[in-house]
Amino acid sequence: MAMSEPIRRLELFTGAGRRRTWSNEEKAAIVAESDGPGISISAVARRHGLSASQLFTWRRLMRQAGGHDSERALQFV
Repeated sequence: MAMSEPIRRLELFTGAGRRRTWSNEEKAAIVAESDGPGISISAVARRHGLSASQLFTWRRLMRQAGGHDSERALQFV
C-alpha cells in the first residue's frame, strides 16, 4: 500500500518524560510575554515548551492573585 502524500512533520520525544519545574520568576516572565495586544497564547506556550492550557492556567492564577506588582511577590499554586 503506497502513501499518496509524504510525511510532512515528525515529532520525536526523548528522555524520561519528567515534568519540568518553573520558578515563579520564569512563570511571571512567560505570562508577561503572553500579555499583549495581538499576542498568540499558543505561540508563546510552544516557544517555551508548554501546553497552551498550562499557560492559560498560569494567566488565570495571576489574575486571581491580583496581578503582579513590585510590592507583592507573585505566587503560583
